[in-house]
Amino acid sequence: MKFIKHDAVRFKRVGFSWRKPRGKKNKTKVGKKGHRPMPSKGFMSDRRKRGMIAGRIPVLVHNVNDVQALSDKNIVIIASAVGNKKRNEIVSACDAKKLKIVNYGKLAKDTKTTSK
Repeated sequence: MKFIKHDAVRFKRVGFSWRKPRGKKNKTKVGKKGHRPMPSKGFMSDRRKRGMIAGRIPVLVHNVNDVQALSDKNIVIIASAVGNKKRNEIVSACDAKKLKIVNYGKLAKDTKTTSK
């Protein structure tokens, strides 16, 4: 379930990202019928599935050696500090092990660099 801020639909100036209502008489905070639900413990996901992406355990990878230790139960997240050269090596290692990558982004082999 996606929780949005109280009155976000009514006013353009109010953003959609969730913020807890603080007012004494706020209908959402009080829990009035017909108003938006507030996040609570009842909406929490199952403990065994919490934090998973597509049913797999996410693992942050910095180099090719990190990929070798993973199994098919993991999903790869490439660290942001990794450059194109090492990123390509990680992607090819993941392809060989048939691992999914969350954020492979633009790769050096996909783009042609031209200088003028």
